[in-house]
Amino acid sequence: MTDEKTEFFDQNYMQYDKWYEDHPDEYEDQVEFIAGILPEGNGVEIGVGTGRFAARLGIKNGVDISEGMVELARERGIDAILGDASNLPYRDREFDYSLNMVTICFLDDPLSSIREARRVSRIVITVILDRESPYVQELMERKDGFYRYARFYNAGEIVELYLNAGFKEVTVKEQELATSDGRKYRLAGITGK
Repeated sequence: MTDEKTEFFDQNYMQYDKWYEDHPDEYEDQVEFIAGILPEGNGVEIGVGTGRFAARLGIKNGVDISEGMVELARERGIDAILGDASNLPYRDREFDYSLNMVTICFLDDPLSSIREARRVSRIVITVILDRESPYVQELMERKDGFYRYARFYNAGEIVELYLNAGFKEVTVKEQELATSDGRKYRLAGITGK
């Protein structure tokens, strides 16, 4: 049975994808940030969405719960499959790294998803919109569109999840960015080995 959140993503995936076309500077800033923390090797994007980031970053594999998003990711050349972040359809250590690009804010059980990412990859990278940034505060107050289903975190909370998942080495990289109309936000990339 499909839950309300998955149904919303399935019905609105083109709107999600179009946001990046309408905000090219923000998209480029985010791609550049992620490219700066990705290791070499065979990767998987958990919560691949429409494949927009995976395709630009050279990530060939992805998983998502939204059928519509998976189809669009496939059109972008991603080997995308339907699946849940808490029960990934991959073998142990199948990948050199996994990337979770903001997806964690939509997950019901982020700790189990981090554990699963650790199971299927040697390096786990989670990128978040830090909830302490002014723009993210606005998103939290508005609770509209896709973000009505989001629970935002700060970097420290994600580090704590990584430690609880058994990681011994965790690093954080942060960067202040701004929307096209000047609202400030912070991206944080948390990497666990």
